[in-house]
Amino acid sequence: MQITQAIDRIHPAFARVIDPGACGFHFVTSEGTLAFSDRGGAGTHWHEVGGRFEYERAIECTPTGLVIRGTLTNTSPTSQLLTGIQLLSLEFAVGRQDWVHYYAKGGVTDWWLPPQAYRTQVAYDLHHSLYVQSHGAGRSSNEDLPLLISVAEPLRAGLFFGMEWSGEWVLQMQAVGDDRVRAATQFKCPLVVASGESVALPPVHLGFFAGGFDEGTNALRRHIYEQVCPRYDGKPTLPPVSYDHWFGIQNRNTLDFLKTQVDRAAELGVEVFVHDASWFAGGFPDGVGNWNRVDAAKFPGGLEPLAEYVRGKGMEFGLWFEIERAGPDTDAVREHPEFFVETPQHHSQPFGGGGGSRHFHLNLALQDAQDWAIATVGRWIERLDLRWSRWDYNIEPNPFWRRVDSSGSIQFAYMRGLYRVLDTLMQKYPLWRVEGCASGGRRIDLGTIRRAHTLWISDHTEYPAVCRHMQARANRFLPGHLLNSSVAVERGHGDRGFDDTAILSRMLGKLAFDGDIASWSPELTRRARHWADVFKSLRHLMVQDFHQLTPAPTTADDWDVMSFNAYDGSEAALYAFSGRKAGSRSIPLRGLAADKTYRIECRNDGVRLEQTGAELMRAGLGIELNVNSAKLWHLKEGM
Repeated sequence: MQITQAIDRIHPAFARVIDPGACGFHFVTSEGTLAFSDRGGAGTHWHEVGGRFEYERAIECTPTGLVIRGTLTNTSPTSQLLTGIQLLSLEFAVGRQDWVHYYAKGGVTDWWLPPQAYRTQVAYDLHHSLYVQSHGAGRSSNEDLPLLISVAEPLRAGLFFGMEWSGEWVLQMQAVGDDRVRAATQFKCPLVVASGESVALPPVHLGFFAGGFDEGTNALRRHIYEQVCPRYDGKPTLPPVSYDHWFGIQNRNTLDFLKTQVDRAAELGVEVFVHDASWFAGGFPDGVGNWNRVDAAKFPGGLEPLAEYVRGKGMEFGLWFEIERAGPDTDAVREHPEFFVETPQHHSQPFGGGGGSRHFHLNLALQDAQDWAIATVGRWIERLDLRWSRWDYNIEPNPFWRRVDSSGSIQFAYMRGLYRVLDTLMQKYPLWRVEGCASGGRRIDLGTIRRAHTLWISDHTEYPAVCRHMQARANRFLPGHLLNSSVAVERGHGDRGFDDTAILSRMLGKLAFDGDIASWSPELTRRARHWADVFKSLRHLMVQDFHQLTPAPTTADDWDVMSFNAYDGSEAALYAFSGRKAGSRSIPLRGLAADKTYRIECRNDGVRLEQTGAELMRAGLGIELNVNSAKLWHLKEGM
């Protein structure tokens, strides 16, 4: 099937403005560029004239978009080096001034408002090219989030695209004169293909929608949720309420102290209790790699007593791993020096502890190293009946890739190895959830999303408004269950600073608690339990439609109002946050059924009312907020 035929099936208006002769892909070799066009033929097999390559493409038409997969075969008698691979190129006969392009910054850790992380970027009137791309150090979302939404205003429609790749990448929109625009995807990884070898290239995801940025947001979110995100226990994944000890406690963990957190987590209604780093000898970061030695001073009987205590309180148990990195003089490096490569980093003390700049990177390009990682993590899953792991990655890969292979082609084999490790573990242990993490949200892409049930989106957990900004803005591109943020409590901190606003600011995706929650009073614990129960009753909406109802805040005075709606408009959760200015406003809603009456309950105080969908979308819901406060309403169709 040709790409234009596939697009015609899902969005005929866009198919009419695509030039079939300018659609295709290309590979760059030492001898020049090999370009392949969709013009003519069946659009599934290509043979290079020089006889070195064959390429086979399959296009899957899903209800939400296209998934384009390709396999490249080296038919020559010698190995071939590809220095550039453009997986898809589409040219549209719509003028460069008639497009608006939207993308988001990556998951960095910021300490100001509005944070850079996940902030929507807007570009229009291209005079050359817009590049959305990875950071030069190698982690996929350390610069930009690898997704792009573009709206062609004359068509009143748009497209989204991205690819399943966790290394270096580029998404491009390029002006071709004044009257055309080209969309392209490329992964920036040199690739050596041995004689006779066939290589499955990263899949490209491409979708189309009617409408503007709001419609593009929800088309992309739905596609990711339905076509990329893994299911859990045979069902679509919903976000559980979880606890993780790290932010607030860090290395100051002991069995007895953690048991007090378990008790409080059970009172809060937590469903999964996770022990983060520092369960192993040497602590974090120095002990990363001592995977077979529990810290005996903290856990004299091993981790089993903690896991059993957690399960005895009605929760599931989880454990942190950073299997791709090891500290010097750790067991992993001593026992398997052939698997690890010393990799200096650009910063001297990146983890707030010792270790300096000496780090060892696991070489997952080696199958023996992959098997070791699978066995190491698998033993702990079986030993402790783990139902969750935070899969962390606190190291930049490019220095490692360059040290092992100056051409950089090891990157492809490494990512293929990482995917094999996670795929194998998830298939073998179907009740084990993965929380993707990379110093926060620095490796978020369709490749890691396919292998994660949620994502730790940032290591910033302190200021509620920063956490709220990141969750809310990320919802423009990702389904909410992926966006894990936490109400984090420093050791011995108590209640100060924790109120409804602090908790609601972490409820715009997935809700978690961290640190010394045992220091909270019974009164705050009961209030937090109320919100945990509310979140559980509404979490099915986090993965459906998202509507930003006020402009994203740019000053400390701005309000921030958004809703999560059922696809059919029958139900919604409406969140409103004030800034430094209190007041009353009527906020028009979106995505409701105009002819239905909605029962509306404010979950802060229980106040109820009824309004029709038409009234709510035209005149709006009246909202009154104090300074720096927040409220949540639940709307549902009446009988």
